[in-house]
Amino acid sequence: MTQPQTSYSPHPSRYTELSGGADPGRGIEAVWVSVADKASAHRVLPDGRCDIILRFCAKVSPINSITVVVTGPTTRHYDVVVKPGMGFAGIRLRPGFFHAILGLSPVVLRDGNLVGEAAIGACPPLTDLCTEATSPDELPGRLVAFVQHRIALGNVLPPKQTLRILSALHASGGRLPVQDIARMQDISTRTVQRIVRDATGLSPKSYARILQFHRALRLLRDHHMRPSEAASEAGYADQAHMTHALRDFGGLSPARLADVTLVTLGD
Repeated sequence: MTQPQTSYSPHPSRYTELSGGADPGRGIEAVWVSVADKASAHRVLPDGRCDIILRFCAKVSPINSITVVVTGPTTRHYDVVVKPGMGFAGIRLRPGFFHAILGLSPVVLRDGNLVGEAAIGACPPLTDLCTEATSPDELPGRLVAFVQHRIALGNVLPPKQTLRILSALHASGGRLPVQDIARMQDISTRTVQRIVRDATGLSPKSYARILQFHRALRLLRDHHMRPSEAASEAGYADQAHMTHALRDFGGLSPARLADVTLVTLGD
């Protein structure tokens, strides 16, 4: 497979999303890389997404030991302990595309993951991602080529109705009730619940709460809103309600957001 080109500075020490990596029509929300420059613990926040990740050691060349990791949708934060030179290249899949690309249900991987042989056993074509690489620069393009090839095989893509429902949830920041979505789509609330669960691995309520959580984080950190204003804009009942969500999902508080890594979430 020809590996598409992505643009980035070599070996960024923090999580970095690569320009030109996103391809929503093929289910690619973002392509990202990270190489640790020191021993640390990196906090991963729940985002309702599934990733395919290649873990490697950037200190050796060629790279001959690559481990593939498939992460499921999470509902709580967790910390990843890294050592100097430990590298990761990942591709975040758009909700609804996980089954089409890997043939796996996100429901099965909720709050879990598949590592190494377990991932390859569940989806044997992942073996191709673990072949020797001359440098870390090859790995993002390898992931993109893998996803594009899997889509090109003719696997069934998400129905347009599924994408419309997910888009409605995103557009509202998770605030649109399931009943309203059902009326908009002229289907039952139970059908909406099934569609969201099958596409994301989460219930509509859990998925909506994660979207609302990320919206609040953006308002606080990037838009520098006061907590009371951010809580209102994000749709929380009050500041205390938002503070509880920040603590529950991220182990965070409105005053401690400087070092948190926020990923790009499309619709």
